[in-house]
Amino acid sequence: MLTTISWEPVRRACRLRHPIVRETLAELVGTMTLVFIGNSVIANNAVNAMNNEALGYGVALAISVFATGGVSGGHVNPAVTVALSLAGRCQLNRVLPFVLAQYIGGFIGAALTHGLYFDLFKKDPGRYSTLYGIFATYPELNRDFKLQNISLGGAFLDQVMGTALLMYGIMAITDKRNTNVPKGVVPLAIGVTLFGVITCSSSNTGAALNPARDFAPRVYSYIIGYKDVFKYCDHFWWVPIVACHLGAVIGALVYLLAIELHHPTGQHEDEDKAVLDVDADSAAAARSRRGHRGSAGPVRQGAARPYREPAYELSGRENRAYEVDDEPRAYSGRRGDSRSGRDRFADDYM
Repeated sequence: MLTTISWEPVRRACRLRHPIVRETLAELVGTMTLVFIGNSVIANNAVNAMNNEALGYGVALAISVFATGGVSGGHVNPAVTVALSLAGRCQLNRVLPFVLAQYIGGFIGAALTHGLYFDLFKKDPGRYSTLYGIFATYPELNRDFKLQNISLGGAFLDQVMGTALLMYGIMAITDKRNTNVPKGVVPLAIGVTLFGVITCSSSNTGAALNPARDFAPRVYSYIIGYKDVFKYCDHFWWVPIVACHLGAVIGALVYLLAIELHHPTGQHEDEDKAVLDVDADSAAAARSRRGHRGSAGPVRQGAARPYREPAYELSGRENRAYEVDDEPRAYSGRRGDSRSGRDRFADDYM
C-alpha cells in the first residue's frame, strides 16, 4: 500500500495560532520574495543586459501576492498597508507589525540577492562600481553623482504619482463591488499593474513605488561597503519613503471618494430605485401632455395619464391595488364609498 509523508504532527507543533503573528510572518516572507526576485532580475541585467526589470518586478509581485494573499492580504509594501488602513480595509492593529515585517523582509531579500550573485560582487572589492544600483533606486547621475535629468522635486512628484497610480489600481482590483475580479486572478492583475507603472516612469527615478523595496536594500548595500548610497543624487534616499507613502494615500482616497463610496448598497439601492422611478414618472407625464398613449411606467399621484385597460397596480394614498374595467365595481378602500374603480381612478389621479 502506497503511503505519503505526513506533516500533520509538525503542523500541530509549529503552527502559529495568533492571527497577527501569522499574518506578519506572511508579510515578511512575501516582501522578501518580492525583493529577492526583483533585485535578482536587476543583477542579471548587470551581467546580460535584457532590460526586463519591469516584467521581473511585476512577476515578483504576483508570486508574492499568490503566496501571502490568502493569509495577510499580500500587501508586501508599507505604503499599501498604511493606505489600506486609512481606507478601512486593514485593521489598525496590523499596521505596525506589517510595516516592520516588510522592511525586515526587504533586507533579507537583498541579502539573498547578494548571495545569488556573490561572485559578481567579488569583482568589485573596493565597491567603486555601479552595482549598488542593484539594491535600491537612483535617478540618472552625472559624474559628480548629482541629479542629471530630473530635479529632486521632480523625483518626488514622480514617486507620488507612480505610487498613487499603483494604489489606485490595487483598490480597483480588490473592490468586490466593482468588476469583482476572481480571487485567483487578483495577484496577476496587481502584477500587471505594477508592470505598467514601472514601464511608464522608471526612467525618471527607477520607480521604487515601495519603501521596503528601496530603503531596506539600500541599508544592506551600505553594510556591505557602498558607503555613499545615502549621499548620491542630492540625498535622494528619503524620497521613496515619504513620496511613496503620500502617493499611496492619495491613490486610495481618489478611488474611495470618486468610486467606492458611490456603490449602491442596501438602503441606498432603494433610494437609487426611487430616483429612477421618479424620473420615469416625469417622462410619462411629459408624454401624456404631448398626447402620446404608449407605455408610461409607474403611476404617481398628480401625474396626468389617459385611461388604459385592462388593469392598474397603484400605490397611491390608500396603498391598495384595484382593477379598472368597463363594469362598475364597488371600491372597498373607504367605508361607504361605492364608486366604481374607473370613477375612483378619475377623481384621484386624473
